[in-house]
Amino acid sequence: MSTPAISEFVERCFHGVRHRGKKFLAGLLICVTGYAAAYEPVRAADLPSAVSPVFEPPTPAAFSWTGFYAGVNVGGGIDHFAFPYAVNVPGPNGYTQGRDGITAGGPIGGIQAGYNYELPFWHLVAGVEIDLEAAGIVGQTRVNGALGSGLPVSATFGSKFEDFGTGRVRLGYAWGRLMPYVTAGFTFATTETFYDVVAPGFAATGSSTSTRSGIFPHVGVGGIGVEYAIAPNFTVKAEYLYEFINARPVVFNPAASAVILFNTRTMYHIGRVGLNYKFDWLSPPASAIVAKY
Repeated sequence: MSTPAISEFVERCFHGVRHRGKKFLAGLLICVTGYAAAYEPVRAADLPSAVSPVFEPPTPAAFSWTGFYAGVNVGGGIDHFAFPYAVNVPGPNGYTQGRDGITAGGPIGGIQAGYNYELPFWHLVAGVEIDLEAAGIVGQTRVNGALGSGLPVSATFGSKFEDFGTGRVRLGYAWGRLMPYVTAGFTFATTETFYDVVAPGFAATGSSTSTRSGIFPHVGVGGIGVEYAIAPNFTVKAEYLYEFINARPVVFNPAASAVILFNTRTMYHIGRVGLNYKFDWLSPPASAIVAKY
């Protein structure tokens, strides 16, 4: 109610009171009550609302695995294998043979790059990845025995995993920012085999390096892993691979009528962790971040 309307209302009230005489108090009470009833809606409209706005935090953009990535990794590998060997040195009855085993282990480190595509159904992520690794996995064993002539012989046989690389497909399940996956594919590896043989009147040492490559079933790589997005462009992963190249015999001829032979293989259990940077090339645009009140 405006100020002029209030003044007019009060004036009419007191005019009526003057004409009522003895009923002055009753009339005054009626005026006050009527004024309060007329003014209350106006006063209530001017008061601030008792309900405060509720702030809802912004909804983060949904993460997508689609896109190119590159990164680094470190880890280690280990293996144990049994092998046959044969030593034939110059001289009568200068021959021995047997079986032994080599346990090899050591660090690895390298780089990787790949591309993921998050399928629009079942939360599946399909991708390809290549990696190149330097390795320091090495193992050797020493055999002490006797030749057919009864003379003693000592031989060291060893294997070193120098480097390897893979080209693999990956299939994962996108659990939001977490993605477990399986992987398998092509591999190549460079290995060095070496020996050292000492017998009465004879000593020889040597090595051989070879690179082998292939895909299933005789050569290849397979494994499992899990990757997690710690930021929009950074992911970390932990991975297990089984890198396998079948056993092969290595034959050395250090001197006339001398033959050193033993089998070696490249089959390593590899565990590694990695850090990837995800590029925005060919990635879907992120959803807008909206704050609600």
